[in-house]
Amino acid sequence: VLVQLPLPKEINTDYVLNTIKKEKDIDRLSKKSLGEIEQNTNSPLPPTVAGIMMLLDEYKIKTKGKHVVIVGHGRLVGRPISKVLKNKGATISIVDEFTPEETKRTLLKSADMVVSGVGKANLITKDMLKEGVVAIDAGISIKDGKLTGDIAENVKEVASYYTPVPGGIGPMTVAMLFRNLIELSK
Repeated sequence: VLVQLPLPKEINTDYVLNTIKKEKDIDRLSKKSLGEIEQNTNSPLPPTVAGIMMLLDEYKIKTKGKHVVIVGHGRLVGRPISKVLKNKGATISIVDEFTPEETKRTLLKSADMVVSGVGKANLITKDMLKEGVVAIDAGISIKDGKLTGDIAENVKEVASYYTPVPGGIGPMTVAMLFRNLIELSK
């Protein structure tokens, strides 16, 4: 079962997601499925998070002991990736709309890795990050009729690893959605 989000404001999203049995929740967004992430079980991950983790594994990017700044703490990216990376030994800082600008800049400048899933074009630029940062962009928006991410393309100049939008985490998310479908159908 897959619920296309966002739902209209008059519909309680948590109620709808929590009616899905965890063994049929391919998006892994129900409270039961997210609880398994917190408990560090081997259950399937939400597709975007699984895609990020697969890329980190493929490129042998270590997270244990690293300072990871999560930009945005939403249900699709921020919340679940923060739990998974914390379980893997990373130190997690969350930046959201309530984070003061000075704090946001300090956290981003100190980050070994930044994961963003806000959906605000070019929110993060190279001057905000340190040399060698790993920049994972899971946010999408349309700017001037073009699909773009949260992390500006100029971040490539300072990043040791950078995922572009389009073509980075998005295709991985789709692949992991199908992987979850296959795993849960067994």
